[in-house]
Amino acid sequence: MSPLPVMPLLAIAALLSLATAGLLLITGYATPQLAAHVAFALGVLPLILAAMSYFVPVLTRSGAAGVAAWGPSMLAWSGGALAVFAFAGNFSPTALTLAAALGGLAALGLGGWTVYRTRRMFGPRHRGLDWYLAALAFLLLALLAVMLMPLFPTQRNALRLFHLHANLLGFVGLTALGTLQVLLPTSLGRGDPGAALRLRHDLKWAAAGALLITVGASSLLPASASKMAPALALLGTAMYGWAVVRMLNAWLALFGNALWQTHSAASSLTAAALGLLGLLTLGAAHGSGWLPARPAVTGFVIAFLLPLVSGAAAHLLPVWLRPGPQGPWHKVLRARLCRWSGLRGLSLLLLGLAVATLS
Repeated sequence: MSPLPVMPLLAIAALLSLATAGLLLITGYATPQLAAHVAFALGVLPLILAAMSYFVPVLTRSGAAGVAAWGPSMLAWSGGALAVFAFAGNFSPTALTLAAALGGLAALGLGGWTVYRTRRMFGPRHRGLDWYLAALAFLLLALLAVMLMPLFPTQRNALRLFHLHANLLGFVGLTALGTLQVLLPTSLGRGDPGAALRLRHDLKWAAAGALLITVGASSLLPASASKMAPALALLGTAMYGWAVVRMLNAWLALFGNALWQTHSAASSLTAAALGLLGLLTLGAAHGSGWLPARPAVTGFVIAFLLPLVSGAAAHLLPVWLRPGPQGPWHKVLRARLCRWSGLRGLSLLLLGLAVATLS
């Protein structure tokens, strides 16, 4: 089964899931946990795994993905559907554990296949592969936290917070940063000679920052070290934010006003990067007790995930629908999909940041 027919379906499903979750969170028609899993488990997780399976052959200069293109994403989607049903129904710990196990198998399978392809490739490996493997490691940690909840009920809230931050900043954030460094210049039809160096040097800062934020925000530290948690989270925010700022600064120097064209996928992708940076800042404010946490999750969906997925889909859907040499058909469809991307991305960025600051 070819990966390409699957990708458009998953991209559309992710956009619908994100929009649905955003509406549920804003209107209050569902619990935050249910809405978050509609967005992430049914939408973002399967799409990211499928996107990784699409990019890994490109980055390793190897053949088509085959089963790896759709197997892990379908396995993850099955686990996500089970988790959503659990939150919508009787909140079964057994169902949630099984859902986490399915997601973990998907991550392990994709990670093992990525390592296999990387070891067999010719020439130096692309550093974006390291970002994907780090992101999958965070996903496994996040799912492990779910599986530990029934075993340590007194630590359930701490494990829940660990799961949340490892997913959003570790898995989603690292995948996005690793992909954006290549995807945004490609969407503009231009090169970024510094991308390889940033991918090589900035992963340690972003990954360590994500880990410090996750541990500091989760309250999993021993009682003797609990006073250090806010400081660890703030240090992690600075480290993670440094990687985002370096990327944005390089884009501004290289591409300037091209980042904010009215009808360009790059505008939506830039808005997503700014949304991530803004939400990191707001997360630091939450950690200092100035802002509540729950609106920040809604803001993450609106200001970061929606412009990220919509921008990436607008640029890549023509390739996924009709692979091969790019022609007039691809150009026309991409122009239609990218129409008003700048306005869309800016609106989502401002709306998401505004929602995240609500008390």
